[in-house]
Amino acid sequence: MLSTIPRASDSDERFPGPKELLDTPDNINKPIPKKEGIIRIWVDGCFDMLHFGHANALRQAACLGHELYVGIHTDEEVERFKGPPIMSHKERYAAARACKWVSRVIEDVPYVTDVNDIIKYEIDFVVHGDDLSTDLNGNNSYQSIIDIGKFKIVKRTEGISTTDLVGRMLLLTKNHHQRDGETESTEEADKGTASSTNTNYLTSSRKIVQFSNDTSPKPNDKIVYVDGGFDCFHCGHASMLKKARELGDYVIVGLHTDTVLNERYGANYPIMNINERVLGVLSCRYVDEVIMGVPYAVDEKLLSQMKVDVVAHGTISDCDPSHDPYSVPKSKGIFKEIESDNPLKTSLLVERVIRHRLAFEERQRKKIPKDTKTANENQNKDIREI
Repeated sequence: MLSTIPRASDSDERFPGPKELLDTPDNINKPIPKKEGIIRIWVDGCFDMLHFGHANALRQAACLGHELYVGIHTDEEVERFKGPPIMSHKERYAAARACKWVSRVIEDVPYVTDVNDIIKYEIDFVVHGDDLSTDLNGNNSYQSIIDIGKFKIVKRTEGISTTDLVGRMLLLTKNHHQRDGETESTEEADKGTASSTNTNYLTSSRKIVQFSNDTSPKPNDKIVYVDGGFDCFHCGHASMLKKARELGDYVIVGLHTDTVLNERYGANYPIMNINERVLGVLSCRYVDEVIMGVPYAVDEKLLSQMKVDVVAHGTISDCDPSHDPYSVPKSKGIFKEIESDNPLKTSLLVERVIRHRLAFEERQRKKIPKDTKTANENQNKDIREI
């Protein structure tokens, strides 16, 4: 029963802040001896389209120890228990390593948490949200961990889920957009409730503070500016931002509004609204600061106000060739084009969902009632977010 499981609380927040990534190409999945006094936390899951709800769970878990180990399932394991994932396990590994609260990613872990892994990696506590998963027989996936007294629960982030994002992609609704003075038609909003949870996350100032770095540029720091939509923040975005980080000391990301992105890409883009996208970008270890609602064209005022030294942009882009938004930084000689070594784009994620529409609709049919039931049950639980 949940009532017998220790719940993390505000008093457990002893280790806030980003973690150092300890993974290297040579030590993937290899145990690293734990130093004296170090508390290790374990979180495992699919982490498909790692969104800010996932990131918030990782943030809360990271508050409970010095190091956060994240175990991720393979595509085959996910399909066996949940249905087809949207992103490959290699993409999901990369996305998790880009999250600033993660110390290590352990690849190819079983869906049902194995006590032997907990012993192997010297884990002190295993953490999960209050939406516990079950195995193929309906048993708690974490029962063996609960039995040895190493399990803790953190609060699930309501208003966001992979299920909801898939629903937005399948239905092409726009009721999640943030538009000044505009509302979606009743017909379109009703359409959105047919196969998605149709939720709209309310981003608070507290949440933005929790996701933000408590830093500011030093007097001699080289400031790099990168702008874009960063819709459904993914490992392709993270890869580009990692390269941007190598161009300077302090990375600022400018986010375009929902209206600007919808005018450019049409359909129901962006899939995530600006209040959601800001949290996705802030969770990236290569980002120092985010500005919301920047102009589409980088102008002199922005460069001067933010004291920008370098403006960077990836080669994988949908910029309008008839209008160059980077003409000002180019004229000043501060524009750098970053070679994108990851071809992933948000539109490709949508194409994957559409291509396998029947499989994902079946997954939605099974998952939405479970998500709704969990949300209703959690209203009566005294589980506070860290």
